[in-house]
Formats: sequence, C-alpha cells, structure tokens
Amino acid sequence: MNSTPAGTKTRARLTMLALLAVFVLPLLLAWGFAMGPFDWQPQSNLNYGVLLQPPLQLNSFGVMPATGAALTMNAIARDWFVVVLHNGPCTVSCQELMEAAERIQIAVGRDTDRVSLALLSNGAITATPPRENLWLAADLELSQALRQASGEPQFDAKFLIVDYRGYVVLMYPPSEEGPGVLEDLKRLLRAAAT
Repeated sequence: MNSTPAGTKTRARLTMLALLAVFVLPLLLAWGFAMGPFDWQPQSNLNYGVLLQPPLQLNSFGVMPATGAALTMNAIARDWFVVVLHNGPCTVSCQELMEAAERIQIAVGRDTDRVSLALLSNGAITATPPRENLWLAADLELSQALRQASGEPQFDAKFLIVDYRGYVVLMYPPSEEGPGVLEDLKRLLRAAAT
C-alpha cells in the first residue's frame, strides 16, 4: 500500500495549479484584451500628417524635374523627400515654405544627408534653387488626386513626405508649419534605419 503524506499531496496540487496558471493565465489575458471588454487600443494616430492609403506615385502623374527629363527617384541616394506643394508661381509664401523645409532638413540632425528637398509646383519656377534641392513640375491631375486623397477642397501650399521610390506617403494641411512634419520624418528615418 502506497500512501503519501497530506503535505506532499498539497504541494503537488499547488505545483500543478502554478503550472496551470503559468500556461493558461496568459492565454486568458490575451483573449480578454483581443476579444473582451477591455478598450486598450489607442484612439488617435501617431502621425501628424494624413497617411495616404494607398500612396500615390509621382511618376504615374507625369511629375518630372523642371529640366523636362524623366523623374528617376531611385537614382538619388537619399531615403526621403520633404516636398513643398504649391499651386502657382513660387512667390514669397512659397519661398517661406521652402525655408521651413530647409529647417526641417537641418533639424533631423545626423540624418540630414538622408533628406532631400523639393518643390512641386504647376507654375513657373522663377527662384534659383539651392544646390541640393530637386525642383519638380506638377500637373493638374496630381493636385486633384492629392485633394481627393486628403479630402481637402482647397489646393493650397502643403508639405508632403515622399519616399525614395517616389511614393507620396504623408500629406500635411496648409495649417502645418513644420513641427509635425519633423516628428513624422524622424520616426520614418528611425524606422528605415532598422
């Protein structure tokens, strides 16, 4: 006859309950968070700009450098473009936006060389561009597609973030002065570096 003391049985039961808790409790918690009544997901987006889903590719809208050559974004060894989008000739307000874009480029710090600047305009570009900037000519179809993607009825000056393949990823309303663009750009640069 094999009899075990009561203390040993209690210890064995506690060990079995502990093992059961270690494996079952995480499953129950995961189910509770995924399907249960807990509302743990954030209610707002992390980005400041409007995320374009799906992203718009500039080449498909006939965007080209001011020289008239084909736009080859892959040839540029930088990861992101901060683009000033302006309807009409580049006047004082447009130049102020370009200066804000240059400040954003400088503010990214050690990743400055991974950010290029560009001006997208369907007007004549009269100002002399800085050396590292890429100047693009926009067409009416692109402005309509951006307006439709953003839901904005007006086509005023905005900032865009464009990836190295020429896809418009984020778009910013005219009220954005730059800090939101900078934060989103820093996040994209960190993500692209990993």
